[in-house]
Amino acid sequence: MNKSLQRLCLTAAVAFVVGCLIGHAFYISIRINKAKEYGQPRMEATYFFYHTMISLFEGTYNPEEGSVSPAVLERFEEYKPQLGGKCKLFIVDSTPGYYECFALFPSGDIFSFALIQQDGRWELAGFIRQDWEKSWRETLYRYHTKRNSDQPK
Repeated sequence: MNKSLQRLCLTAAVAFVVGCLIGHAFYISIRINKAKEYGQPRMEATYFFYHTMISLFEGTYNPEEGSVSPAVLERFEEYKPQLGGKCKLFIVDSTPGYYECFALFPSGDIFSFALIQQDGRWELAGFIRQDWEKSWRETLYRYHTKRNSDQPK
């Protein structure tokens, strides 16, 4: 091979390796930016939820904040004595600024709600007690019905 062909092959190989490295770095930076985009609001929502729950349990929540509606406050006060003073948050579906969640309490009570960011403020919406026995029965019924409909007659 002559020298110009060797240089051409070497240049192509170096360009390919450099292109792969730059492409990989670009891909990593995009992933990091996406993680920040989705991770930061999720952390803020989680902080808001636990901060709000602590203040509700301690009785230090100020209704004038407006981050919890009067209906949710009323529902919380109704169940507060049996809830156990602490809870665990589970985010089940999300887009930045809107999180559908469950809160599990030591009493066995489970509430569904949404954490919504509006105008830079977080709000707790819903807070509906779940009847898991009923949901379980309905699931079993649907499964049994589906399974039986698949069987030949």
